Amino acid sequence: MAVYEGKWRCERCASVNRGRDLNCLSCGIKRSEKVEFFLDDDAPTVADEMLLAQARAGADWVCPYCGTSCLAAQTQCSGCGSLRTEKNRQLVEETRGVGDWSEAALKAQQAARNAANPAAAPPPKSFLSGRLVKFLLLGLGAVGLVFVAIFAVLIYLSTLKYPVEVEVSGLEWRRTIALEEYRTVTENAWEGEVPAAARVQSSDRALHHTDKVPDGTRTVPETYTEQVADGTERYVCGRTSKKNGFFEDKYCTRTKYRTVTKTRTRTETIYRDVPVYKTRYTYLIDKWVAAGDKTTEGNDFNPRWADVAVDNVRTREAGRTETYNLLCKELGGRNKLYKTALTAANWARFQASAHLHGTMDYWGKLISIDELPDAELKEQ
Repeated sequence: MAVYEGKWRCERCASVNRGRDLNCLSCGIKRSEKVEFFLDDDAPTVADEMLLAQARAGADWVCPYCGTSCLAAQTQCSGCGSLRTEKNRQLVEETRGVGDWSEAALKAQQAARNAANPAAAPPPKSFLSGRLVKFLLLGLGAVGLVFVAIFAVLIYLSTLKYPVEVEVSGLEWRRTIALEEYRTVTENAWEGEVPAAARVQSSDRALHHTDKVPDGTRTVPETYTEQVADGTERYVCGRTSKKNGFFEDKYCTRTKYRTVTKTRTRTETIYRDVPVYKTRYTYLIDKWVAAGDKTTEGNDFNPRWADVAVDNVRTREAGRTETYNLLCKELGGRNKLYKTALTAANWARFQASAHLHGTMDYWGKLISIDELPDAELKEQ
């Protein structure tokens, strides 16, 4: 069975030590029985014979006089020197899943236990770690206050508004007349769909569509795959903490399977295509059809419609559309040009060089015009 050396984190200084170390290499504190060994996911297997012997010697035993953890092979406490007796308590090995011994997994398991039983949650492990957390919290709090202050200043500046005088600099307009003509056109339609006023010119039988009609059944072979048992195999189903700084793979047995390809038959319906023919008519009909648009546009304050000649017998208007955009800029400002859409009913209220009243924000952007309270201003 593969053996791995774990690690443990010092309760006093938080340094990480090798599983074999009985004392913290940074601060010298002895490894206690409460220490929790963890195993990195990429930890290599142990090949050294002396370390393998230490790992397989068994769990640590705890000195009843000073509480020091001692290796299984030791006959004398390394802390106080007292001899090992049969009454000395030995730690119990523990087996968990392969990925359940990483430091992150152990912390998640402890957090889940604390959430289930808050009263049993352990206090902070050391004064040093508590101070470090406090300093970190204070630092984060200070940084947070700076960001809050900056955010508050930006919000305040965004609320500042200044009255400005706005000058009308132009009007963009576009007017369109849609035209129709009443004329004879040639069209096609299937039987039952010909208009009443149509004058039929010709007809023929043509394919309208194709129906799928059942026409018996047939047997079709098909292949499929199936998993079948193929003996057994041993696999690593967990890892055991030897409670001495080392871990060992635990093996289980499971059934192996192999994929087998098989053949079977199924019955499917056969369909044949049946053409459906109908009478198709070609006919003449008099109707109003689109005859193009007449459009005028400009940048002045004199919108006009195109001249069109209609008699409402052979020619007629099909509708009129018009759009207007007022151009304006801050008087004496940074010469920024703004455009806003006007309705057909209110464009005549404005003239070139007329002065309007508006509001500008702290960043120099025109945000509203008093005479057009609902206008959407777009910077050009």
